[in-house]
Amino acid sequence: MEITNNINAMTQLEGNLNQSADNIAKMDVTAPEKVTQENAQYLQETDLVQEMVNQITIPLAYTANAEVISTQDSVARTLLDIKA
Repeated sequence: MEITNNINAMTQLEGNLNQSADNIAKMDVTAPEKVTQENAQYLQETDLVQEMVNQITIPLAYTANAEVISTQDSVARTLLDIKA
């Protein structure tokens, strides 16, 4: 039972969520007149649908890792109670 694996995964997921949010924010599709050559290329490289899916699935994976840590804690407490 390695809690550090779950914590590392949660840290990575947090970074992925921040990157996804940053990708969406950089799109700035609200004003077509603001499209420059620089962000036009970025718009072509960024898949808005995939980024929105990430915004849904990443928090779910984060929560799942938190639940695993909680379960590991519960198991450890139960084992300590049995031994005592």
